[in-house]
Amino acid sequence: MTVIIKWFIFGASYSFLIYKLLTFQQYSEIMSWWKNVPVSYLGWLGAVFILLPVNWCLESLKWKMLVSNTEKLPFKTAFLSVLAGISSGFFTPNRVGEMVGRVLYLKPENRKSGIMLSVLNSISQNIIMAAFGIPAFVLFLWIQNKSFSAGTAQYLILILFSVSIFIFVFFYLRKILKGKVQGKIIENLKIYINCIAGFSARDIVEILSVTILRYFIFCIQFYFMLRFFGVELTEYQALFAIPSTYLLVTFTPSLAFSEAAVRSSYAVLIIAAISPQEVQIILAGVGIWVVNFVIPMLVGSILLLKKESIIG
Repeated sequence: MTVIIKWFIFGASYSFLIYKLLTFQQYSEIMSWWKNVPVSYLGWLGAVFILLPVNWCLESLKWKMLVSNTEKLPFKTAFLSVLAGISSGFFTPNRVGEMVGRVLYLKPENRKSGIMLSVLNSISQNIIMAAFGIPAFVLFLWIQNKSFSAGTAQYLILILFSVSIFIFVFFYLRKILKGKVQGKIIENLKIYINCIAGFSARDIVEILSVTILRYFIFCIQFYFMLRFFGVELTEYQALFAIPSTYLLVTFTPSLAFSEAAVRSSYAVLIIAAISPQEVQIILAGVGIWVVNFVIPMLVGSILLLKKESIIG
């Protein structure tokens, strides 16, 4: 990628961040809470930050595993590419631009394959989000004695349909592409297809295992952030409230820079039904977004500009 495009990513990411900071409405609530926060609560915030590198190290390990059949990446390079991807995806719908930052750290001849592998990376995360989120959301509705509205039912059906396609792509497409159909594929598409066909069933299970572990980590982070802001939520309630929130966030189109608002609105919708502390829930939603996305974006944007000196 040219220097101009890298500077565009850098400028766009920071522009959207500045916009978000200028339009944020809860500064007074944050300052009020920070002045009066019990010292014992700081441990919850500390735990969130301790798990931050664990979260993104797991994502880096998964990316390293995904590209292993195409290019052998050192873990450090995989980690840098993940951070760069956060930066490039910060201002794109549902962070689809992450692939741009990630493939920069691949050799030029492998970048087309990297695009497909980045798609597979997102698919694996969405499969796990749905696998844990849909049962949790159904349990939430049952506990709250809420019936399925037509809109809710249609939304869940759409998610299940999408996940079915994801599962087909992730588990079965590789088998089809290894067969006779592969020889009939247009030549220009083979570079994308071969990187999918190279995965074994064991590879996929290992990738999904890392995805599940990372899913547990950022769910725990969100729980710790809720506790830091004084939200009264038991571990049992968190087991269905947090996966439900992430399910709705994942399958709602949004820009990553606006995800704080989306995350907070769904957190209020779900968690406030259990613990009516709306302001604290909103602050927790914004807080976890800052820790897991803004901080890595800031680091990733700087690393993106220094890419040649870091890995060259």
